[in-house]
Amino acid sequence: MIRRIVFLLLVVSIPLFSQTDDRIIHGELLVRLEPNESIEDFTREMQSLKINAKRLLSKSLNIWLVEYDNNINATEALYSVMDNDRVKVVQHNHTIQRRLGVQEKTIENLMLSTTFPDDPSFGQQWGLNNTGQTGGVADADIDAPEAWDFATGGTSAQGDEVVVAIVDGGFDLNHEDIVYWKNMLEIPGNGIDDDGNGYIDDYDGWNAYTHSGNITSDSHGTHVAGIAAAHGNNSKGVSGVNWGVKVMPVQGSSSNEATVVEAYSYILEMRTTYNETDGAEGAFIVSTNASFGVDFGDPANYPLWCGIYDDLGEAGILSCGATANLNIDVDVQGDVPTACPSEYMIAVTNTTSSDNKNSGAAYGATTIDLGAPGTSIYATLPGNSYGNLTGTSMATPHVAGAIGLIVSAANNALMQAYKNNPAATALLFRDHLFDGVDSIASLDGITVTGGRLNVYNSVLLVSTPPDNVPPTTITDLTVTDVSSNGYKLTWTAPLDTSRNGVVGYDIRRSNNPITNDTQFDNAEQIPFGTPAEAGQSEELVIDGMDFNDTKYYAIKAFDTFGNISAMSNVVEGTTLSAPSMSVAPQQITHTADEGETFSDAINIENDATAPS
Repeated sequence: MIRRIVFLLLVVSIPLFSQTDDRIIHGELLVRLEPNESIEDFTREMQSLKINAKRLLSKSLNIWLVEYDNNINATEALYSVMDNDRVKVVQHNHTIQRRLGVQEKTIENLMLSTTFPDDPSFGQQWGLNNTGQTGGVADADIDAPEAWDFATGGTSAQGDEVVVAIVDGGFDLNHEDIVYWKNMLEIPGNGIDDDGNGYIDDYDGWNAYTHSGNITSDSHGTHVAGIAAAHGNNSKGVSGVNWGVKVMPVQGSSSNEATVVEAYSYILEMRTTYNETDGAEGAFIVSTNASFGVDFGDPANYPLWCGIYDDLGEAGILSCGATANLNIDVDVQGDVPTACPSEYMIAVTNTTSSDNKNSGAAYGATTIDLGAPGTSIYATLPGNSYGNLTGTSMATPHVAGAIGLIVSAANNALMQAYKNNPAATALLFRDHLFDGVDSIASLDGITVTGGRLNVYNSVLLVSTPPDNVPPTTITDLTVTDVSSNGYKLTWTAPLDTSRNGVVGYDIRRSNNPITNDTQFDNAEQIPFGTPAEAGQSEELVIDGMDFNDTKYYAIKAFDTFGNISAMSNVVEGTTLSAPSMSVAPQQITHTADEGETFSDAINIENDATAPS
């Protein structure tokens, strides 16, 4: 497995697009500036396009919505901005649409087992517990009651208030059966950014349509929120996949892509703040839900939207996306966001009460990860009402809510690993989600996992009691393939006795020899992705270094339960010296008449005494 570290690399993302794409909003661009670059300097340099900064979409990512002269060709404007050295990514702004659910009639309440929640309409929720009550197949469900024997959500093993962020068209904040997250550091309605997070009056969440904290009601968003997180066992209405999780309402699922980027940026800001303040500020958001998208969308045309899933993932957030409500192969025909390449994006399709893929839902062997119940789903609607909707929009919040339940069920050691390394542990939670699916014939070969969500299986994977046995020590760390600007580090993946083996490496680099744990902890940390299986070869490419540059390296491995191995052998890596070039002869002179030619031999040698 190869991981590459680059110390000096300039990359400008070049989106592919068509000038005739009717989703493009002419006169607007989304621009991500390089870190520490100012919008004022950028707009001053781009006056030929009459560039004007319209709105900051993401403070932490330095993403802006800018306007340009409508008389300028859209392609010309894009490439002109792309040539600016202050720009990291630029793309067109696009219109976005929600993936609306189809309204259906309700069914009669059914008798409930006393072991189930006391919510009066729980019997209508076949996706959580399928007895064949809708004419489907018994147990074609996510085994929610079995999972609730272990956890019903709300808080983690370390006391964190688990939050699921839903990006949608609006939410009924007064619904009797949904508990919404509140920003308790903000005083509502005073027009002041009390907590200093860059968002004024965001007590209830954020509205990216109006750039305010004023959340308005909407049927689609209220239904989605109830599927994921309706308050369970409260003798009212229905139960969510996660009884006790808080819903962060974020409006911004349609209109245009700038709105979507602003919505996700709020979520990123709140989780990043939580991480940086050890929970004193922000919110412990573990998953997002997007029941909207662009049918046939090419991710290459949406680099900022797709890219923000990686940023969310680095903070520890898994994002769930509803695929198209069309019977198409997303691998071939495209979709945004469910074809976005981020490993932190979980793409979901719609299954029925008979465990069939809904005939109106998309699929993709390499893009669509799993299915979840999405046909005739009974959940919350505005005004303390309830009803059935169908669509991938209904399937996806089952998964977003399940992630929240998995995190709340995770053992203490796993939660500590999540705090120490949120990105890697988020991917571990994703793997547990995928490993827990029920394989079903209708998804075999047309989705990544070939299965439908089973939250009970996944909860079992994270609630296993921890051991205290660390991974074996790496003893064969080696420097190979030395060049003038880098080299490779290689080693063998160590063994660990826990269910998931080694889940991460702590790789350190120093200008001086690393002889003890204190020096190791004080050395520079180098990121690395998911480890290989025990016994397999690992490889990390180091480049972008100076000539004759010496560094020292050591590695520790850790497992799911936070057990850390002893320090590996320490290796020294030194790049080759700069070449010393000699040229002979030093000078060649000829006087040539018209049509006359000459040829001479020139000898160029490297005279350096050391390897170079």
